[in-house]
Amino acid sequence: MKKLLLPYILLLLFFLGTIGGQAQTKKVVTQGLTSGGTTSAKSTNTVNLVTTTWSNGAWSNGTPDFTMDAVISDAFTSAGTSIDANSLTVNNSANVVISSGDTVSLTEGLTVETGSLVVFNNDANLIQDGTTNTNTGAIIIKRNSSLLKRLDYTLWASPVAGTQTLLGFSPQTSNVGPTNIRFYTYNTDTNVYDITDPTTTTFANATGYMIRMPNNHPATTPTLWTGQFVGVPNNGDYTYTMVDSGEGNRFNLVGNPYPSPIDATTFVTANSDNITGTLYFWRKTNGTANAAYCTWSTLGFVTNEDPQAVDPNGVIQTGQGFLVEATGNGTDLNFDNTMRIFNHDNQFFKTTAIVEKNRIWLNASNANGAFSQTLVGYISNATQGVDASIDGKSMNDGAVSLTSLIGTTPYTIQGRALPFDAADTVPLNFKVTTAGEYTIAIDHVDGLFLENQPIYLKDNTTGTVHDLQTGGYTFSSAAGTFDSRFQMIYQTPLAVTNPAFNANQVMIYKMANELVINAGNVKLASVTIFDIQGRVLLEKKAINATQTTITSDSTNQVLLVQLTSEDGTKVTKKVIR
Repeated sequence: MKKLLLPYILLLLFFLGTIGGQAQTKKVVTQGLTSGGTTSAKSTNTVNLVTTTWSNGAWSNGTPDFTMDAVISDAFTSAGTSIDANSLTVNNSANVVISSGDTVSLTEGLTVETGSLVVFNNDANLIQDGTTNTNTGAIIIKRNSSLLKRLDYTLWASPVAGTQTLLGFSPQTSNVGPTNIRFYTYNTDTNVYDITDPTTTTFANATGYMIRMPNNHPATTPTLWTGQFVGVPNNGDYTYTMVDSGEGNRFNLVGNPYPSPIDATTFVTANSDNITGTLYFWRKTNGTANAAYCTWSTLGFVTNEDPQAVDPNGVIQTGQGFLVEATGNGTDLNFDNTMRIFNHDNQFFKTTAIVEKNRIWLNASNANGAFSQTLVGYISNATQGVDASIDGKSMNDGAVSLTSLIGTTPYTIQGRALPFDAADTVPLNFKVTTAGEYTIAIDHVDGLFLENQPIYLKDNTTGTVHDLQTGGYTFSSAAGTFDSRFQMIYQTPLAVTNPAFNANQVMIYKMANELVINAGNVKLASVTIFDIQGRVLLEKKAINATQTTITSDSTNQVLLVQLTSEDGTKVTKKVIR
């Protein structure tokens, strides 16, 4: 009787998963994890999960996949090999290194037992499924900064949870004086960065922090710095509660909370009700006069021309902090695993939907290196009004700013409706802090503008219509903001007439000990300068040009500048020298 029952007992034990201790019956849910270009279909299956263990330089049951639990019990370096598994456990005080460019993809959790060490090098990714964090045990995630110098700053966000302080992350960053400095959080109420105590401030999930480079970093040679995040890797759903202090005070400094890049378009789309959809990346080298931020929307990327400004190509990298603006509809900013992507680009910053884009990037600059860029594009689903996730407001604090206008609001990025109409007119806003000569030029174009479509800049002050496809337009400008001087148009006006010669057309500004006088497109015959009492101080004749300079030692004095055109028209303008 016992001999007859034995085969049935063995068969029962096999199905219960007790034979050899290698198999167990378990329900596995896969969400389309991808590795090596292969995507597993989302499914819910009951399978026998086999355990495979790395020991003595080999896997006990073959290379793991999503139907297997992986265990690493010995020294392991990925060295160009990614790991796919249902779960991963590191034990037996093993040292594990995931090399740059490699990925660990897990359906469930990562367990790092006490005594073991797991390091993800720069551009190595950990991607997981699920909505809750089932990870236990701390790991180290390394992340390189851009090429920066000692006094430069970076916006960081931690991909792990734990008790790591800001000072623990960057212990060599200066911490000088009666209050702690060089570590900052963003104050939405004031739109400035506030000093925070790095000895007590720990990284919060999905929160960005501004940190200066370490004080022992090279001062003159731009150099990479590798930060190390230590803690339990983040996984699952996170909600950041934004501050909303009313129109103009809704910018929040947030960050990618995961140990892998996230797709910017997916992130923006998922939060489209509560944020404008424009992302702002800090890209300012210390001491430059250009804007601190580069701007991204689904229409494209606008640079500030800093040497470390790199187009993120729709990817928010591991460890990256960035600014978003709330819409006023709600304060929840949500992150989830569906946003996570496989990307190994070494840049400190893909659009999945294919849309038609026809774009123009315009630069404004001067000979001293001041720079501003704006983007106007004709794109699917855009209108001539404000479009969430397409249009990006200006955050330019530089010496020069070129933007387009929607109503009276300056936008660094503006989408406009399709189909393209050559009769369209785009009003531009130009702002400078210093008077002088500036140039507006095309940086690059795509779409239909790569063909023979003209792009003109119309200067309403001088009456000039300039074809930007033939080169940049150089002009003189006083300091200030000019929201009606320039327009971008795409066809020559039926009739172009020079405006009447008047004071509004004349630009007069100081440069060193000289007065620069520019009359737009009107040639000057002479210039006479009077003091406030009407006495002639200087006179210049036979100019025969639209611009001239006059040297004067007079300072802090009101002057009357009388310009006489070649046809005898006289214009007088008051200036303070």
